[in-house]
Amino acid sequence: MKNTFFLLFTFLCFLPAWGKPPVAPYLPAQQTLAQKTNAPITVQFPQENMDLPQGAQNTFIFGQVTLPNAHTLTINQQTIPLGLNGTFLAFLPVQTGPFEFVLTASNETETVTAVRHVRVPGKDISELTAKAAFDHKQIFPQQDAELLPGDTINLFARATPHATVEVSLPSFVNGKNIPMVEDATQPGMYRAEFTIDANQKGKTSKVVYKLTNGPHKTKDKVTAPAKVTVRKKDAFTQYKQVLQDGIKLRRRPTAQGNLFPQYRAYGVVATDGKLNNQYRIRLTPTQSAWLEAEKLEPAAKPEPNRITGLSTTALDTKTRVDLETARPVPFAIEEFKDRLEITLFNINSVEDSFSMDNTSPLLERVAVSQPEAGTFRLTLYFKPKARLWGYTYGFENGQLYVDLNHTPIFPLSPKKPLQGVRVLVDAGHNPKRTAPYDGAVGASGYLEYEGTLALAYDLKKALEKQGATVILTRQGKNKFTLVERYKHAINENAHLFISLHYNALPETSNPLEKPRGFSIYYSYPHSFDLAQSMHKAYLKNVPLADNGMLFNEVLFIPRISDFPSILVENAFLMFGEQEEMARTPQGRAHFVKALQDGIVEFIKQVNQGK
Repeated sequence: MKNTFFLLFTFLCFLPAWGKPPVAPYLPAQQTLAQKTNAPITVQFPQENMDLPQGAQNTFIFGQVTLPNAHTLTINQQTIPLGLNGTFLAFLPVQTGPFEFVLTASNETETVTAVRHVRVPGKDISELTAKAAFDHKQIFPQQDAELLPGDTINLFARATPHATVEVSLPSFVNGKNIPMVEDATQPGMYRAEFTIDANQKGKTSKVVYKLTNGPHKTKDKVTAPAKVTVRKKDAFTQYKQVLQDGIKLRRRPTAQGNLFPQYRAYGVVATDGKLNNQYRIRLTPTQSAWLEAEKLEPAAKPEPNRITGLSTTALDTKTRVDLETARPVPFAIEEFKDRLEITLFNINSVEDSFSMDNTSPLLERVAVSQPEAGTFRLTLYFKPKARLWGYTYGFENGQLYVDLNHTPIFPLSPKKPLQGVRVLVDAGHNPKRTAPYDGAVGASGYLEYEGTLALAYDLKKALEKQGATVILTRQGKNKFTLVERYKHAINENAHLFISLHYNALPETSNPLEKPRGFSIYYSYPHSFDLAQSMHKAYLKNVPLADNGMLFNEVLFIPRISDFPSILVENAFLMFGEQEEMARTPQGRAHFVKALQDGIVEFIKQVNQGK
């Protein structure tokens, strides 16, 4: 009976090419029915019925052909080369709306077909070309905006390509019939900038788009679903309590990216604008930043703030800097090779009450200044040839503290060059075998969390042979949030933080446009030497493309400031050959050797005082 069911299932799932083709399986289906039936074509990305980014014109697709002796693969009638173990990777066009990839593989005697269904949200371009029309979901604004005189608005609308489009904010000075320019890289996307008049009175305006010269002389007109309000500058300031101490701010009100990595928000802040459901936080008369509305709540206007004391204290492992303030305020902290600068905002006055400890092995001198009204800058200069190991900061009882961590002293041991070094090895991501996965997936279904854990185990053995004490985050099937990984490193007194990953790309990026391989990420000058030693070791030991040693202000792990911390992207799992390196001990040996050599060389530099 089992054999009969097996044959029937195989027949139904993999009919010949002229029948209705089956959906190509992927994890977790591949581990159950598909594996049992030996599916001849699997697709790991995109997943079945996945929504691609709105307006996507291309995406990559990868998977594996297990049809014995397969020699050809086509996807939507385009020939796609087969790689190691029948894996494949292609970058192909898609269309707005429901879309289907049809995959056909052949050997000398057999042809099999499978499909993958995806969806691109938004109006298909064909709906915009028959006659004049707008895509109502891609016009600005979708949410009400509140701004000030002198602010600039970036207006956009998606509509029929190659037409004439104007936009009007009829209630505003000079706000009528503003010509829009079609984006040369995105046909049908029109853009314009409008600067609110400096003398504009407080008003609310609708935003109206008008299209002429459409196909067959057609026209269209649409009013955006939300409005723009201009407030009087003096009357618009609102005060908000930051709900999460130390939260990052954004340069612009975008859903992702555009972070101000050095800026941290604390306490009560003044806001004077709202756009894309984010408030503009006024830091100084010339500086502002943005934060999501849900991360703030209304607050009363705070009392004037002042700095009442400054002191430094040299301790065994760190030099502490204490700055006494009446209440927590936003501040920016920026590290340079020879100094650390802390700029506090919303400071009304400063008392001249400073106490310096001159015994610090790291801190040479302190300078204070007021770069702009309402600010206070503290500059901590390091001694020549002194190495800052890292730093921590925060508010305690309204008092800002900054701990400058001293460089550890490691015992010299030629046979055990990592003796005394505590290395936190972080296997990136967490176990999750259903889409969307936590991390990348390979062409044959190998998941990033599996690959990073296998590499972490291998690396642990190698580093321990060199004398290191290795601390792991993930082991077995346990899970760690990013914050828990950081806290684990602190609790275990780690000296270094090495986070292991395998790379992927955004859905609309072309993976074939350049060679892909390894990359090293760091965020601070005190992590630069570790990143550089690691990068050189990868160049020597890993036979993949060098994608660079990259400064990064967004990734969480490199932004850990307590000690040298880097993130290593070892390879791209979407490429079958690189997935095989991650999967096999002999492939991972290249990464292990590079990681070990990079750490050993860095500690050697530290011990030599370089």
